[in-house]
Amino acid sequence: MSTSESDPGQTEPQETTPAVQSVAGPEAEGEQSPQALWAHLRHELRTPLDAIIGYSELLLGDADGLGKADFIANLNLIHSAGRQLLEIINDLLDPNKFASGDVVFNLASLIANLHYKVRMPINDVIGLSDTLLENAAAQGRLDLIADLKKIQSAAEYVLSYINEIIDFSKIDAGLKKSGAEDSERLSLIGSVMISLRGLAQDSAAVTGNESGSILVVDDNGINRDLLSRYLERQGHAVQVAHDGRQALEMIATGTFDLVLLDITMPGLTGYEVLQHLKNSETWRDLPVIMISALDEMDSVVRCIELGAEDYLPKPFNPVLLRNRVGDFLEKKRLRELEGEQQRKLHELNTALELRNRFIRETFGSYLSDEIVDTILEKGGLKIGGEKRRATILMADLRGFTSISERLPAKHVVAMINIYLETMTEIIQKYQGTIDEFIGDGILAIFGAPILRPDDPRRAVACAVEMQLAMTTVNERNRQAGYPEVALGIGINTGEVVMGNIGSQKRIKYAVVGRAVNLTARIESYTVGGQIFISESTLSECGDICRIDTALKVMPKGVKKPLTIHEVGGIGGEFQLFLPPKKEMTWIELKQGLPVQFTVVDWKHTGELGHGGAITKIAPNMVEIHSEVLPSPLANLRISLYDPDDQEITDDLYGKVVARLRESPPAFLVHFTSVPPEAEAFLAKFLGAVQK
Repeated sequence: MSTSESDPGQTEPQETTPAVQSVAGPEAEGEQSPQALWAHLRHELRTPLDAIIGYSELLLGDADGLGKADFIANLNLIHSAGRQLLEIINDLLDPNKFASGDVVFNLASLIANLHYKVRMPINDVIGLSDTLLENAAAQGRLDLIADLKKIQSAAEYVLSYINEIIDFSKIDAGLKKSGAEDSERLSLIGSVMISLRGLAQDSAAVTGNESGSILVVDDNGINRDLLSRYLERQGHAVQVAHDGRQALEMIATGTFDLVLLDITMPGLTGYEVLQHLKNSETWRDLPVIMISALDEMDSVVRCIELGAEDYLPKPFNPVLLRNRVGDFLEKKRLRELEGEQQRKLHELNTALELRNRFIRETFGSYLSDEIVDTILEKGGLKIGGEKRRATILMADLRGFTSISERLPAKHVVAMINIYLETMTEIIQKYQGTIDEFIGDGILAIFGAPILRPDDPRRAVACAVEMQLAMTTVNERNRQAGYPEVALGIGINTGEVVMGNIGSQKRIKYAVVGRAVNLTARIESYTVGGQIFISESTLSECGDICRIDTALKVMPKGVKKPLTIHEVGGIGGEFQLFLPPKKEMTWIELKQGLPVQFTVVDWKHTGELGHGGAITKIAPNMVEIHSEVLPSPLANLRISLYDPDDQEITDDLYGKVVARLRESPPAFLVHFTSVPPEAEAFLAKFLGAVQK
């Protein structure tokens, strides 16, 4: 290699500049790989050492012309020191070790080794070359001076490079301030060393070796020094304490991963320090390895009983030291990782609990507990459905529409809330899913989203308790000054399609199908206080239901007549029964009250066109003689007149509950909605009955 290319032995600035500038080589060229940085640092230190070895060998080759023996001896020392330094650099920055992953690159350890292993021999080279230069000048050997200056210049270059690496570490640690006089090369070295710091972290992660902050506590200086140097070579950051009191002070103000603690020390003994640590809430989890001679086993056992992790015998075995320290640092790391995972798990559980509470509080007022649980378990509702057999319950307040038209809006809402609040609790008590509130109407499902074998029985029991609860509802209405209301309930069991319908922005859990429509028809046949169930529901309930009456009906959309059953109660595990029906007391009118009526079908109300007269009256019921005979359970809209043909109301509603005869037509009507003016008018005729 010519001196004009990269010869560090040249003393002229223009010739040393290329070697100095090459410090920034990898980054300047965009080479960021750890191997490139490693090789670059190795090259910068090996090249001048090669020069020292090479020029000293050249001079020794001319040994015959050198003359004095001490001159040759000093050249041999320089040559030997150069060889020794080259071996040290090769060992510290061995590319094979790096490539194999057998060594963890530790920046602090590298700097320490450069400081202690390289600076002394290189200073020897500088001193010896200076002596040889003086001797050559005195002897007039100008032919030797040029080569000796190259040796001296190369040695000074190595020393300068190492000093600047050490200066960088001090500046980086805050132990020295960076001044304006700092060289450009120091800045470039800093760039390389900062990159190598990342290499240290990456290498440690790849190899899996654990490095940590270790406190060595021993009153013997030699022991402290040996332990520190062994541990630093293994990549650990080491601090030392010369007695137990200093150790406790350092632990209180510093951060350590492990303590190596001698047992026999003046002042506070090792086990007194250990006892203090293990009694502290703050430091009890700090791992402690005891240091003991083999003849102190009793003390070691005592310390382990106090909480020490293990012990290391004196004198130290480097392999045992590495393994023991590595094991406990790994255990500590795993404990910290477990603690961190537990903390994160706690945070996630807390967040999940808050989320679940929010969902329950937000949706619990709208959905059943089963649907809310489905949302929580499956992470939300998705569009889709399934066919399943279920029992459907529909309930509706009789005549509430006309009531709502007469009352202020706030009173209407208050009445509905009294009713729905009571019914919701009952439905959820029997594990029904409230699918819909439609004004004063309720649609509840038994068997969705969770199917249970006793769904029909629970639905019937729920209906009976809902009717019984109307006493409480009307009591609250009376206290608030509201009119009383009556409830009709229909129940049917059949196959439905159930699931989440809508869009991603608006999802609703619903049931659809013929069985749902039939339930609505069955419910429409009821009057206040009645519960009608289909044959399919009765069949699945068995013989525990009390059936008061059975009726043949022909709902729209059904090809043949159906039998519906009026439920008066349910036995078995429920034991819920409605009060027995009282015998009706009728008043026969001396003069009939004129009426006009029309049949109200499922979709609309027809024109008033059929004439007739009320001939008998009872609480909430009348007997009408007419020119036509409506179908059983037909809904009627009635216009009522006084004996002088003055209209009382045209908004009276009732249901045909019995056909008395076909000729002349006569039938019984149960009122489902009575406006106040009609109620007051009819009360004149019912006075005796009411008393």
